[in-house]
Amino acid sequence: MPPEEENELLRSQLKESEEQARRAAQAGLDLLKQQDELQERLEEQRVEMTNALEVFTCFKLCKNK
Repeated sequence: MPPEEENELLRSQLKESEEQARRAAQAGLDLLKQQDELQERLEEQRVEMTNALEVFTCFKLCKNK
């Protein structure tokens, strides 16, 4: 293989590797964002359930008086 063709092939392979690395990095960032959103939803639901449990407990205690 002539050196020019070999250089072109190597450049092409390098470009493809860089693109794969960029896509992998973006996928990682997307997963981190999704994890943050899920963590936020989980915390919101935990607060809602705690509040509902407090209301239920208070209702039950008041009913028994």
